[in-house]
Amino acid sequence: MRTSLSILGISANERGQKIMRVAGKWTSVLLASTLVIVTACTNESSSGAGTNKDGKAESPSAAPAASGQKVKIEYFQMKSEMVDVVNELIKDFQTKNPNITVEQNNVPNPENVWTMRVSTDDAPAAFTHFPHNAVFQQLSKEGRVVDLTGGPLMANVSPALADLSKIDGKNYLVPIAVATLGVYYNIDMFNEMGLQIPKTYDELLATADKIKAAGKTPFYFHDKDWNGIRQEVVSRMGLQIPDVQNFLDSVMKGKAHITDNAEFKPFAEKLYNLRKYSQKDALGTGYDDALREFANGKSAMWYTGIWAIQPIKKSNPNLKFSMFPMPAATADNTKVQVSVDTAIGIPAKGKNQPEAKKFIEYMSSKEVVQKYVDLSGYPAAINGVTNNNKEITSLSSLITAGKVYPTIERVWPPGVNGDVGKATQEMFATGDIDGYLKALDKIFYNKLNQ
Repeated sequence: MRTSLSILGISANERGQKIMRVAGKWTSVLLASTLVIVTACTNESSSGAGTNKDGKAESPSAAPAASGQKVKIEYFQMKSEMVDVVNELIKDFQTKNPNITVEQNNVPNPENVWTMRVSTDDAPAAFTHFPHNAVFQQLSKEGRVVDLTGGPLMANVSPALADLSKIDGKNYLVPIAVATLGVYYNIDMFNEMGLQIPKTYDELLATADKIKAAGKTPFYFHDKDWNGIRQEVVSRMGLQIPDVQNFLDSVMKGKAHITDNAEFKPFAEKLYNLRKYSQKDALGTGYDDALREFANGKSAMWYTGIWAIQPIKKSNPNLKFSMFPMPAATADNTKVQVSVDTAIGIPAKGKNQPEAKKFIEYMSSKEVVQKYVDLSGYPAAINGVTNNNKEITSLSSLITAGKVYPTIERVWPPGVNGDVGKATQEMFATGDIDGYLKALDKIFYNKLNQ
């Protein structure tokens, strides 16, 4: 998901100063992820609950609005591409709950705005966020978000995805849908050339060689955007380097160096060498350009997240395409990276919590989640919801089988992921792999002690 860097009603200088005064107390705000989270109240009765000083659900501190009394709640929703879908769901909710009005709020740069509002006790009644976001994690630990661990809204969540969403062993968000990445491929081009879906990384390269030999472009890359590069690096690092999260933790604690791990150089070489199958000016190609060119049949494959499915369909409704997972060295080791993309939460000091909880119960119900994922194209995090999007069948099968791994950047301090993307972009431009490894070491080494 891509967001603007402006906040309505506040000048750029005022915005930056105000946000830094508020968010600087904890840590710098992370770049937007392409992933959003949905949470709900936990350990509370079905009639709603307040929160104690630690942000945990307790017995209701306020009863629902008196019978017949109308209540308005704000739903701070971070996914701009889902605004119309959510508005339709809100209409249905309000029809069933005529005394509750829900006002959806979707703004540019939503993570910064959310941080500012929660930090100044101006929190929306319900909101979406990312459990891997460092600032969200810190504010949750400070008791500003309701602890949902073990609550009824977690009952239908896939156990594997519930575990991936935990922050210090606690669930502050109820996952609704998840995001992952994969290799988009042009079905007609594959069929015309008699190509099979590659099951191993060597098979992927062999497939790319055949496409290149036929005078076609195997891959489109959007390397002008370091954020897109960062997404590729994070996902492939988690797939290809064994136990990389624990190793990087040691590096960030100053106990090891990147060059101590022999797996990093082959990893970097694979990143760089795959670019020999790209279009001529990958470093001059942005995300929107790559999407348009793939949609127009200019390449056989494109590696990015499932958030591109609907835009591709809009760009070219006639294109026949699907996705397969980035293959590991062996088929048995192929997994998909997942991060919670949509989840709804409640602030500890939020207003109208009983009504907000009722709305969240609706939004996290199986029937509504089914509608949501059918339209969004994302796999569901709720048990009992069916994947009806044929483009992600192979990815969903791995998710259902539990063959997943979390995004490793969820434990990185703010700013690290951006620095990794920019360093990798520089490596693509220069071809200096040894220099790249030194740059990574500088980015990660002793970071947690600074």
